[in-house]
Amino acid sequence: MIRWTICCLFLISTVSCQTPSQPSPQSEVETTEPLTVFLVRHAEKETGDNPGLTPEGQLRARQLADLLEAVPLDAIFSTKFRRTELTADPVASAKGLPIMDYDPSDLPAFAKKLQKEYQGKTVLVVGHSNSTPTLAGLLDGTQSYPAFDESEYGNLMMVTLPAMGKHKTMCLKY
Repeated sequence: MIRWTICCLFLISTVSCQTPSQPSPQSEVETTEPLTVFLVRHAEKETGDNPGLTPEGQLRARQLADLLEAVPLDAIFSTKFRRTELTADPVASAKGLPIMDYDPSDLPAFAKKLQKEYQGKTVLVVGHSNSTPTLAGLLDGTQSYPAFDESEYGNLMMVTLPAMGKHKTMCLKY
């Protein structure tokens, strides 16, 4: 049910941001498409230094891949930690996309990069309990999302940024 809802929301946000007009060159079409960023915290982790995922975390990572199955992703980003990479891996494998690293210590620069280089694209970003909501706030300009509780792993944020007009941010659970 959640996967169907996300797919519908993605389609609605994509359609609602398009302006009917006469055919235009490809470059103009690309700039009118929204940037859609799915943001998640890594799945349940083991203990220790740079831990992997618990069995529950492995299941959640597969659930994320199932959830995003019908979403056409253009890029996948993760921090350089095992738990984030392992969370992103089932999605990357299913989509045939590489996992690209980003630096969670410079989120303003990463937000600008996404806005500049990925306008018109759909991106998945796997982060942490503090960096995921912070990045969502940097992307949509609100800077109003508190860090996730350390015991929360099923949060999914979807930020849609049209080239012109109002942004949309949805906070969901999976």
